[in-house]
Amino acid sequence: MKRILLLILLLTLPLTGKPPVSMADIHRFSALDIHVTDFGTGFGYYHQFAPVGRFHPGLNALFTIISGGDEYTWYDIYGYPHVENEISLNIVNLSLNGKYHIFKGKIANSFSPFLIGKLGFALALDTPENASFANKLKHIDTYNGLNTGVFAGVDFSAGDNYGFSVAIGTQWNRFGTEVDGQKLWNGTSVIIQYGKIIP
Repeated sequence: MKRILLLILLLTLPLTGKPPVSMADIHRFSALDIHVTDFGTGFGYYHQFAPVGRFHPGLNALFTIISGGDEYTWYDIYGYPHVENEISLNIVNLSLNGKYHIFKGKIANSFSPFLIGKLGFALALDTPENASFANKLKHIDTYNGLNTGVFAGVDFSAGDNYGFSVAIGTQWNRFGTEVDGQKLWNGTSVIIQYGKIIP
């Protein structure tokens, strides 16, 4: 029942108040950013600047917690968790984004399909596996790299104040040396953003 109410609320938001403008026409957009990828989950911030034609430049800061495919947790008879094949790695990204609204001016609605590419800096924070949190903080190895990605998605506006964005694509984090056994951390990514439209 809660899911049905939430769906009705999301569908009726654009019908309340003033008719929402297309996200292709907004000036600025600041949003919380969640990336769910093959190699981990990221949380961050996205800021989109005023458009130049169909093109919206933006900045993205992201902190990704890496999870390896072979990593798993098991519990002993006392209920204590034990992590096997642990990967203790985080990646910080700071990227420039270019969002291109494909059908700007052609769709009379609040949503706007887009393509987006990003290019920026990747910083890997590698800490000891199977160690306490305090010990991890004392022994952090850092590696510089390159972050890129390409995505396709849809922006939605809810009234004049808030926007919502969903996209899917691929991103790459490439390092000059192996980090936890790999130079390249990449995979399919789903992006969800929700934030405020700024006039």
